[in-house]
Formats: sequence, C-alpha cells, structure tokens
Amino acid sequence: MSRDRRNEHDYVIVGAGAAGCVLAHRLTQDPGVTVLLVEDGGRGRNPLLSVPRAFFFTLRSDRYVHRYPADPAMAGGPAEVWTRGRGLGGSTLVNGMMYVRGAAADFDALESAGNPGWGSRAFARAYDEMQGGPLAVSIATHGDEVTAALLEAAGSRGLRPTADFNDSDDERIGFTPATISGGRRVSAASAFLAPVRCRPNLAIMTGARVERILLEGRRAAGVVVRHGHDRLELRASREVLVAAGTVESPALLERSGIGRGDVLHEARIAQVVESPQVGERVIEQRAVSMQVRFDGRHGPTERLNSLPKQAIAGARYLATRRGPIATSGYDVVSAFRSSPDVERPDVQGVWVPMALDATSEQMRLARYSGLLFTGYALRPTSTGSVHVASADPSTPPVVSPRYLDDEAERAATGSILDHAREIVATSPLADWVRDEVFPGPSVSTHDEVVAYSRRHGSGIYHAVGSCAMGARDDDVVDSRLRVRGVEGLRVIDASVLPHQVSGNSAAPVMALAWIAAGHLLGGD
Repeated sequence: MSRDRRNEHDYVIVGAGAAGCVLAHRLTQDPGVTVLLVEDGGRGRNPLLSVPRAFFFTLRSDRYVHRYPADPAMAGGPAEVWTRGRGLGGSTLVNGMMYVRGAAADFDALESAGNPGWGSRAFARAYDEMQGGPLAVSIATHGDEVTAALLEAAGSRGLRPTADFNDSDDERIGFTPATISGGRRVSAASAFLAPVRCRPNLAIMTGARVERILLEGRRAAGVVVRHGHDRLELRASREVLVAAGTVESPALLERSGIGRGDVLHEARIAQVVESPQVGERVIEQRAVSMQVRFDGRHGPTERLNSLPKQAIAGARYLATRRGPIATSGYDVVSAFRSSPDVERPDVQGVWVPMALDATSEQMRLARYSGLLFTGYALRPTSTGSVHVASADPSTPPVVSPRYLDDEAERAATGSILDHAREIVATSPLADWVRDEVFPGPSVSTHDEVVAYSRRHGSGIYHAVGSCAMGARDDDVVDSRLRVRGVEGLRVIDASVLPHQVSGNSAAPVMALAWIAAGHLLGGD
C-alpha cells in the first residue's frame, strides 16, 4: 500500500453524489481547507448525460449506474434491482430531475426528535441559498394538450393548481420543479463542482473504490482505496466525510468494523465499534402505476415513438434546446390526502403525458397516445436493511427492503388508484380515454391495489435511514452527523434521515449537505 504526503488532505469526502458535490463546493470556499473528493465512477463527460430525456438510456448503462439486487422481505414481493448513479454527480447524473423540497412538518419532526438545527427553517434557508447561488431550478410555464387537460380535470376534482409546487405543503397539482436549465440537466456536479474545479484546495479522484475507512484506534485517519492497479492510503487530518448513499454508506462502515456484531461476524470482519443500527431502519417508498390509452393523437407519444420521429425531435433539441427531449417527462406532480381523515397530504402522484409499451421490459414508448400515472405513499414506516455479505467491496451489499407492513401505509397505497381514476374520468381528459391499459378493472378494491403494488410495484429510488441520526445512544450518528464511537468520521447523505420527508430525495439531500458544510465551516 502506497502513501505520500500528496495523499493527505484536511477532509476526504467519499462519494461525489448530491451530498458529496455540495460538501466539496462549500468546504473549499475556505482557502485554508484542503479537500479530496473520491468517486467510484467516472467524470461523466458523455454529452448525452446533459440531455434531460436521455436518462431513459443512461439508466441502462452500467457505466453510469450501480445495480443492487434487492429481495423484498414481504409476502408476494418479487426480487427487484435498486439502481443508483455512479460518476461525478452520483444519482443526480441519471435521475428524473424532480426537485421537490419536502414538507416543513417532516423537517420540524426531525428537529423535535432531538436533532437541533435540522428544522424547516434551516432547510428553507439552505434551499434559498442554493437556488440563489449555484443551483438552477426551472418550472415549465406551459405544457401540451395532455397536461392542460390533466390540470383542468384535476382542478375540477378539488386539487388546487399551483405555479410552484414547492410553495406550500397542501393538496395541489402543478408542473414539476426540475433541475433543468436551458434545456440541459443540472446535476450536482454541474451545479456545485464545475464552478470550483480549478480551486487549488480541491482534488478530485475518480475511478477509485473505497475499500474501508482507515481507523487508528477509534479515530478515522483516512480511507483505503483501490485506484486502477494501485491500493492507496488517503489520509484526512481533520475528518472523513462519508457521502456514499443509503446503500454504500452503511456497507463502508461495516467493512471498516463499525456495525452490529452478528452481521460483522457473518461477513468475517473484525468489530471495532458496536453500532447496532448501521444498515437497519431503511425506509423506501413503494410505487403503484396506472396507464390509460387515448383515442386519437394527443400529447408527445406519437411524436417520439419511432426512430425517425426521435431523430426529428433530436434535431429540434440540438437546434433550440426545446421540445419534449428538453424535459424529464415527469411533467406534472400532485400531492393529495389518501382519505379525509388524514391531516395533510400523504401521497404524491407523478404524471407523464405519454404511454409506455406495456409488453416491453425496456422503457419503450407505445404505438398509441396515452397518460401514465405513478403514485406512492409519502411517509411509509416499514423498515428493511442493507448489510455487507463480505469484507470484499466488490461483493454487493445484501439489500432487504420491506414495504407495506404498516396499516396506514397500506391504506394510503390502496387509495392511490381511486384518486388517479377519478381525474382521468373527468372532462376534458375523460373525453379522450379509450381504456385503462394497466392495471385494469381486475384491480379495483384497496386490497387488490395493495396486492398489485406488492407484485408489480417498485421502490422509487428514495431510500433513507440506514445510518439514521438521532439522540439515542444506538443511533448511528448524532445531530451533527458524527458517527458515534469514532472520532473524525461523519456520514452526510440520505442514509442519515430517520424518516421520509414527503417528496423526492435529491433536493433534501443537497440541502442537508449544505447545512452540514455550514456546521463544519463553523467548527461544529
């Protein structure tokens, strides 16, 4: 193993995703601080990565994603794959670009649970500072005939149309805020890394797999990485900041001997620190989808469902940075209550004004026009786990999600298609609908919808909780995200959130890292 002083920095950040890029940006604002950002993937220079709608293709490439086999521990739950981005930008390099901030009440619940400084005011300030600075967020001001009909029908059913979905937390529907600017994807890397890559106090290492945290006694002194044919020791004089995500962060802790005794024993890893909640309390949202077929030609499906049509749309995009390729496709988002007894919205719906080919396992467009809806309970409570199977970092972690264990979660999920069907049965949208392609009339009762979600639903790429923060002695990290039992080590990513925060994960994770960087810069 090689070591030289060029491999010593004040901070070593593991993972260049939504959190890692923000940390590198903010910490290097202090010229007296040196930072090394370590990323397993590449630099993400393929021009296709900046094309919003192209994520349908990049999500299929192992060059840009990790695929983790996941075996849901639930009756009737099929095996699935958890996909996470790799490369500078992490999952923001390949995600759907939805920028949903989350609900103030969920952040306030985080603070009231013994985590001072993590309430809605802190997150609101972080969002404003990011969007007033390096992060560009856009909202469409108009769509196509399908989105216009959808918004009118939803309004007739009592959903309040809004120009900015992030302006409130009530029941509402509107165009989706997205990390898109000038027709191009805004990843965490393009927003936060690109403007500062020339800073002399920032070093970036790509293609480097972190094997374990280098522990000297109970202090994190750096990391051990595999970089090409070399095995390197990268030292941190201040702290190691783990920002590898809900799957990889607990795995890295466990490979380093930090975790639950029986898990480490099974993986033949010597325990250094007993931390029983590492890899536990994983909470993921479970989606259920519906698609309807239209009579006639409505919306962008039939402008994109063949190679010649895609070539024409591509040429238009290259010339103008406009058209359907310049959007994520998740054009409209809604939030609603699953029943009148629920105090605030507990379901999020995403509307795509296109139809997919239901006979294909690929994300291929149908030959007909239509509308696709996907909904999920915002605040599920079923908890699964992520644990290592081996000390070898090339061995995938064992991902065991749980879904729909809780009655409230099942009740929310069971109501989702009622809501969507009411809207598509309302004029003017109803005037076009020929039939429901899936799941169809055989899935109608709440129990049938829950069973359908178990069999045919999926996780929604928003998992949290595997290194959860909290005030209890067995919580993995404290309110400043410091790993209990180890000095000089923090986890700063989605894994520290002990519960879902009502929305998509990219925006809250960037804000979380922005706040955490402020703590570090302030010596906290």
